[in-house]
Amino acid sequence: MTLHNPACSTSQEWASQLDNIFARCEGAYSDLTLSGYRKDLQIFAAWCEKNDGDFLPADPHSVAEFFNEQLLFFSYATIRRRASAIRFAHVLSDLPSPIKHSEVFLATRRAARLKGRRPKQSLGLTQELLSKILASCPDTLSGKRDAALLSVGYDTLCRSSELTWMRIEDINMEQSRLHIPRAKSEPFGDGRFREINHSTRRLLQDWLSASRITEGPVFRGLHTGSISNSRLDTSSIRRIVKTAALRAGLKDEALRLSGHSMRVGGAQDLFRAGEQYLTIMIAGGWKSIEVVRRYVENAP
Repeated sequence: MTLHNPACSTSQEWASQLDNIFARCEGAYSDLTLSGYRKDLQIFAAWCEKNDGDFLPADPHSVAEFFNEQLLFFSYATIRRRASAIRFAHVLSDLPSPIKHSEVFLATRRAARLKGRRPKQSLGLTQELLSKILASCPDTLSGKRDAALLSVGYDTLCRSSELTWMRIEDINMEQSRLHIPRAKSEPFGDGRFREINHSTRRLLQDWLSASRITEGPVFRGLHTGSISNSRLDTSSIRRIVKTAALRAGLKDEALRLSGHSMRVGGAQDLFRAGEQYLTIMIAGGWKSIEVVRRYVENAP
């Protein structure tokens, strides 16, 4: 389907529009959120250009057709995320959002019915799996980082994005206590505090001592033995989890593990230990007991 519009946006025009939008948002959103919005909006804008449609403001019929095409290749969660990005761009441009239009509403309903609303849950990195993986981590700089990262993620129930933002200044080693400042559900809040056990504290100390990191991001990339000054990104954490599992001989499990697995596994183990939903909810920074129930429903 081709939409004929003589005033359609060119790549230079929509790139400029995006730059103007994101320039206004500095300090109002996390870098991770803005990066995700930008990528989704670039995909939508390129689709509009290819189909001779306007990107901003977008016609509801164009958005519905975009979602119908995306439905052939992507999950419902991806479509919902891109809908949020399109809504964001229109709100920040003081334009009516096409997402509210009935045609777009029906397109997202079709996606939900065809693909299903609930995303498939990652395999939980429970204590049983974690112990096997930690035992196989080599006594190298990367091995020390990986062991500390996995153990801290499990103890704190951190999201992978929260692990990327963790800084030396957030650690109180004497009290074995970490401050988690960035919470997805509390972008304007003060975060939460989590204690780590003795074993995790030792692994974290080993990594910091070997890396000689004294300030800034705790978990960083490594290249030919050199430590980056910048933090890891979430995709790197996902690769570290999978690589560590493969190293431990857990080939089948590695396929189902993700950067979210420490959070899932930690919640499941707390549930197995008899902790109440409310306790787990507070520990992980969740805002709904229903979400916690979904996390622990596959607890072995």
